[in-house]
Amino acid sequence: MNSLKGKISRWFSRINFSFLITWLKNIFWRGQTQLELDKKLVFSLAKSRWPSFKQLKYVKKYLNPAERLAVGVCLAIILFSSIFLAARFYKTHLRVIPIAGGDYTEGAVGSIKYINPLYASVSDLDSDLAELVYSSLFKRNARAELVNDLAEKYEVSPDGRTYLIKVRSDAVWHNGSPVTVDDVVFTFEAIKNIKYKSTWREAFSGVEITKVDDKTMAFNLAEPYAAFLDLLNFGILPQELWQQIEPAAASLAELNLKPVGSGRYKFKSLVKDKSGNIRTYILARNENYYGQKARINTISFKLFGNLPETISALNNNLIDGISYLPESDKNQVVAQDSLNFYNLNLPKISAVFFNVKSNPALADKKVRQALALAIDKNKMVAEIMAGNARLIDGPILPDSFAYNNEIKKYDYNAASSSRLLAEAGWKIADLTAADITRAKADLKAKDEAVKKQAEAKIKMGPGKWLVNNNNYLTITLTTVDNQEYGRAAELIAKFWHDLNIKTEINLAPANQIQTDIIKSRNFTALIYGEITGADPDPYAFWHSSQAGLAGLNIADYANKEVDKLLEDGRLNSKPEVRRDKYKKFQEIIAEDESAIFLYSPNYTYVQAKKIKGFNVKSIILPSDRFGDISQWYINTGKKIVW
Repeated sequence: MNSLKGKISRWFSRINFSFLITWLKNIFWRGQTQLELDKKLVFSLAKSRWPSFKQLKYVKKYLNPAERLAVGVCLAIILFSSIFLAARFYKTHLRVIPIAGGDYTEGAVGSIKYINPLYASVSDLDSDLAELVYSSLFKRNARAELVNDLAEKYEVSPDGRTYLIKVRSDAVWHNGSPVTVDDVVFTFEAIKNIKYKSTWREAFSGVEITKVDDKTMAFNLAEPYAAFLDLLNFGILPQELWQQIEPAAASLAELNLKPVGSGRYKFKSLVKDKSGNIRTYILARNENYYGQKARINTISFKLFGNLPETISALNNNLIDGISYLPESDKNQVVAQDSLNFYNLNLPKISAVFFNVKSNPALADKKVRQALALAIDKNKMVAEIMAGNARLIDGPILPDSFAYNNEIKKYDYNAASSSRLLAEAGWKIADLTAADITRAKADLKAKDEAVKKQAEAKIKMGPGKWLVNNNNYLTITLTTVDNQEYGRAAELIAKFWHDLNIKTEINLAPANQIQTDIIKSRNFTALIYGEITGADPDPYAFWHSSQAGLAGLNIADYANKEVDKLLEDGRLNSKPEVRRDKYKKFQEIIAEDESAIFLYSPNYTYVQAKKIKGFNVKSIILPSDRFGDISQWYINTGKKIVW
């Protein structure tokens, strides 16, 4: 065994390992060199190291069926994954956004005369234009809240008599000049100047303004007024232009029709008919507006003589909206699916106001209460307003912090109404045709009392009527000549007629109701609407100082306790104190019933659905519907959002 191991060892010792290693290296490197040479040859002939699409068709020759299936499945997964990811990206990152462009045309009834903050409040149409053209210290937003406009910030003194307001420095007029404190001071002084005859003048009685510095002014009040800031939403005029015009001639200035303001839109053009009446008024977007710029290029107003003409223009696509559409006329609008009908909350009170001085019978509180109980307000809202109104029971609306839900209410009750009239001494008298014949004969009597009684019977005519001491209960119900109030008068007359009260209706033209009826108190009972404002302060409508020719106290109501409550309520800025004062005030008004509070109508604003972005819910004045006009848009674009 040992000899065998020795032989093997000697055999390995004779092998030349160095030669073997060298031989193997030569074989290996020779193969590698050949491979490299082959690659170089192929690459020298190919234009690209990547296969072309033509070459890809040969791939299947090198793949077996299983491999081809695997590659196909992988490609399908990649394709569907790419489509899914692209769709997901489009949905989550590509947004449709509003962009500038487009034109909006609104139809309105009326005429344009004063696009001037000093006078615009007389006309809704003038107010609409002034709202768009001018800026104010404060404005209403989409929720009817008072927010800063030209006012950058403000402070109120502890005694509530001084309001310090700083004006923003980036506002410019449409002609490029900067808006300054001097412009605000000038505008306020013009309002107070009797020569300008501004409709705002009475509102600022007892208020003075002083310039503190180039950016600040102070309003100084003779006494505190909790709702003072609500008054500071009048448009500001450019002093540079208006100081060149004599105050007495201000109402005749061309600037009233071609205004220069600092608002979101500026005057562009107007079109008149052959008679010189404005038929189209066009405003263009103000590119230099200090706040969020409007997106719609132009806002045009087309003027019509009456509502039917306006509705016809809407039906024929000549306009894109109507400034106000009474609910009773909604059925006249065709293609309603292409329109948006916005029912906006409006602090408006529709009521029957009594003039007790014109009819002795109305001086009796029981008679006034009986007349209130005879009216079915639910039926009125359903038939006249098609449900688009709220029932009300007093001069402060239910959504106010000062509303008193516990006041006396006059829900429809014909039996209670008849009972109150009987308690007041009124009885039913049956006048026959024979009675009327005898009365005509009595007209020749020498006794004046007999003649007067005969005239009364003839005026009443045959029927069953209420009489008290030979005096018949008759009421003339006056209202403005429009469809809503005309129908309201007819319904109320029927309710009162059912109680044997003779009721005559007097319809007055809209342009005469103020001068011929309200100012002179030339009515017995008047159906009328009042805009109460954002603050519940009813001083202007019910304080005895506001009675008479120049005041808004239509019923000429006078009550010393009510006067004191209203005075205290407006002087105190604490909501809880004001609430208590106004709650007591409502209780007294409800008991006296110097007016029958009917309903608070919604303001119906109509727009074509192509106009998007309208988000207003409540307004104080009709012009407040433009509170969020910077959000309105017609055109859209696409934008990638990461």
